Amino acid sequence: MKNPMRKLLAGRVSALWLVVAIVAACACAAAPTLFAQPAAAQAVSAPAAPPVSAQPAAAPAAQAVPSAEQVRKILTQISEITGMALKRPVPITVMNKEEWGRWVDDRMRESVKPEELRVEETALKMFGFVPADFDLRAATVDLMTEQAAAVYDHKAKRMIIVQGAAPDEMQEAVLVHELSHALADQHFDMHRFLDKGPRSDESEAARLAVVEGQAMWIMLEAMLNRSGQSLKKNSAVLELMLPAMRDMAAAQYPVFGKSPLYLKESLLFPYSAGLKFQQAVVEKMDREAFAAVLRDPPRNTHQIIHPELYLAHETPAMVEPPEYEQRDKMKKLTDGDIGEMDVHVWFEQYGSKQDADKLAPAWRAGRFELTENRATKKPLLRWAILWDSPDSARQAFALYQQVVEGKSQGLVWKQRTDALAEGSNQYGGLRIRWEGARTEGLEGLP
Repeated sequence: MKNPMRKLLAGRVSALWLVVAIVAACACAAAPTLFAQPAAAQAVSAPAAPPVSAQPAAAPAAQAVPSAEQVRKILTQISEITGMALKRPVPITVMNKEEWGRWVDDRMRESVKPEELRVEETALKMFGFVPADFDLRAATVDLMTEQAAAVYDHKAKRMIIVQGAAPDEMQEAVLVHELSHALADQHFDMHRFLDKGPRSDESEAARLAVVEGQAMWIMLEAMLNRSGQSLKKNSAVLELMLPAMRDMAAAQYPVFGKSPLYLKESLLFPYSAGLKFQQAVVEKMDREAFAAVLRDPPRNTHQIIHPELYLAHETPAMVEPPEYEQRDKMKKLTDGDIGEMDVHVWFEQYGSKQDADKLAPAWRAGRFELTENRATKKPLLRWAILWDSPDSARQAFALYQQVVEGKSQGLVWKQRTDALAEGSNQYGGLRIRWEGARTEGLEGLP
């Protein structure tokens, strides 16, 4: 699905403080010796990195700008982990929270135009991901303002630190995460990788998960290295920490906690699923994995969630939405992908997590198109999803009727059979079908 939050994240890859803090806290619980300082500080065998320029923005005097030597040591360690050499200094700017809030607001205006935002908000509402009165722009800005501790701006080629967002003891973790982005950018232009890649929602989401998951892996590996440990030999740490991330974040961050499930998952997915993906490819390729996934990224979120499919070079399936006989009366607003994460949110939000965990992996492809009646301005949503088997499609057909019942106002079912459900809700008529390994829908019919 199209998502302005994803565009903002991809436009300036960021270390969200809630993610860094939660992962670090979970890691501490999972591995109590994680932060133990070894008696002999790490001797770094990599060549010394070039000096780093720290350029604080105009702001209060108490800016906690990391020293050039601190940044040099971190970059040297990242280089040792990834095999990527530092080519040039990384400028650093510090902003206070008010400046950061304005920066996020400006980037939102720059990344997503008002009409584009209206269209994306309409699609999310029709799919049932957000309530009818939801303000997507305000929610996205509030979420990003609440949680970011630092950002690597790959267009300006600088790192921004948000003053006071991260306590001193976590500053190094944030620096490792962000400087991992900076180093990757010097070898694989992140502007080209994130902004100029294939024009596909699923491809964009997968690439963002590669970038953020890789930075999370490097951050945890650097923390483990302090006590002579490594994620390469301790992957069980991830299984212990990741399941708790969403609940811990919701408990500690009120804006995040009150957000719809879809926005929570959209925010966390690049970090949590991306981290597990990176772990899988490192186990297979060792240090070569860091360059390999940037050189040949996964094609969709399905390959992120199931890295064995990426490693097997799976060719993604394709599907197209059902036809609509009155298309000449409609104006196209947008189209895009429906991914495995999207259907997981559907089934968890309107069914149960057990339903979602069981059925979402059977996803194979999904597409939608949102149009608008030229005369009435009423939206029409066409969508289709391909599953791994007719039985999975049958189950999805039944579960999606629960989604319709949960998201609709004034729902009236007119006909329900084993393969067809017709009715109407606040958007107009709806028709849901199951045929073979495919489910499809038309919603907003006159």
